[in-house]
Amino acid sequence: MKEIHKLAMENSSEVIELRRDIHKHPEIGRKEFRTADLIRSKLEEYGVDQIDSPVPTAVIALIHGNKGEGKCVALRADIDALPVEEETGLPYSSEVPGMMHACGHDMHVAMLLGVAKILCQKREEFAGTVKLIFQHSEDTMPGGAKELVEKGALENPQVDAIFGMHVYPDEDKVGKIGIHAGPLTTSVDIYNITVKGKGGHGSEPHTTKDPILAACEMVTLLQQIPSRYINPLETVVFPICTIQGGEAVNVIPSEAKFSGVARTYNNAVRGQIKEQVTQIAEGVGTLSGCKVEVDHVVGYPACYNDKALIETAETAIEEVLGKDAIVQLEEPKAFSEDFSYFTEMSDVPGAYLLLFAGHEGDLVSLHNPKCAMKEEAMPAGVAVMTGTALKFLQG
Repeated sequence: MKEIHKLAMENSSEVIELRRDIHKHPEIGRKEFRTADLIRSKLEEYGVDQIDSPVPTAVIALIHGNKGEGKCVALRADIDALPVEEETGLPYSSEVPGMMHACGHDMHVAMLLGVAKILCQKREEFAGTVKLIFQHSEDTMPGGAKELVEKGALENPQVDAIFGMHVYPDEDKVGKIGIHAGPLTTSVDIYNITVKGKGGHGSEPHTTKDPILAACEMVTLLQQIPSRYINPLETVVFPICTIQGGEAVNVIPSEAKFSGVARTYNNAVRGQIKEQVTQIAEGVGTLSGCKVEVDHVVGYPACYNDKALIETAETAIEEVLGKDAIVQLEEPKAFSEDFSYFTEMSDVPGAYLLLFAGHEGDLVSLHNPKCAMKEEAMPAGVAVMTGTALKFLQG
């Protein structure tokens, strides 16, 4: 397995060059045409066995081992950028105004291409099939993963397990791999709520049906969902992040709007939250005389890491990079990822790993216009994904 890391280091210049090319030419979800063309071109160059595009900007490739039939393992990388104006000052900064790879997907693509090159060189050493999934539109709901599962991306051949990896900015763990069995990322559900009442003069509130008062009552009641309606052992956050209503200081408006995002690690809790939001809306509407409309945008499920697959990945990490490269995450992360659809919508187990990638300059979060992670972490990502795929096929 140590040879895999050596190959990843030998190929690092090409992987970094690919990353920089993709970074300079970001494309948002469902418009990743140039990126998809580049992926297909490199896969053809490396000699994969089959290339398909279930949707125009997603690419799926197969690499068959020469030792015969066996299991099928999928490796996934998301490929889309964000509508963000880059402020990193990097020499390979985005050349597209208002778009940027601020979530590391450029690194994901380049690393999975690096994996493809190594696996094509090592066909003689494994049985079974590696399915490479270059997924479109992760950062635009409803998410490209859902669409790919619906179009049969996990079939023909049937996938037995799927692995993914996300780069993560940090200060002192560059090139190390974070693992965590069980829930890793939260679900996400957006609630846009409109309260329609009857406006009037501020001196005569008794002649109105005040939507601002009703909205404020509802905001307060919604904050009771995590503390009073959900088991306290469950993690639930439901912040209200926007609120609008009224323009004049002496006029009660006819309408108020607010919105919030609910997150939890337990997909079953999502239904409880929705039920409570609906009941609160109906109750506030009845008491206030206002009409309360709830627009529920169903986001991504929580991502759950299969314990056996995490153990497979852990073994591969130790054999490829050494035991010191393993970081046991003490707790899951609060962001959301549509990788979860690959397991939620099928019987396929999955595992999602974190590659700590440091940061150029002051540490900022993903999606920040100054987000710039270190390319020196990428060979570790290539090596671990390659090693994990081979370890699973050998098991």
